[in-house]
Amino acid sequence: MKKQVLVTIIAMIPAVSFAKISDFNALISENVKAQGELHSTVKQNIDDARDQVAAAEVRERIVVVENSGVSYNSPTKKDLLAFKKERRSHRASEAKQFERLASEISSSEE
Repeated sequence: MKKQVLVTIIAMIPAVSFAKISDFNALISENVKAQGELHSTVKQNIDDARDQVAAAEVRERIVVVENSGVSYNSPTKKDLLAFKKERRSHRASEAKQFERLASEISSSEE
């Protein structure tokens, strides 16, 4: 009896594995089809979004200008985008220093 059950199980193994392989191939083909549909849907959505952006109205630029004529002098730091060597050996030019001093003196007299 044990031998008959064992032989039956051994005989069924190739049939089950063939069924799994055919199901696996069907699964792959379904996935490929679904992926193609998804790709076409995404492409269509991107094209629609591009069309909407191209058709959108361009906003006019708004510029705010101060009419008082007052200038504000404040120290600026250029270390953010400078190289390390530039930060160590940076020195402002004398002409710019004199211009800054003159503008500070003239603004303090007013």
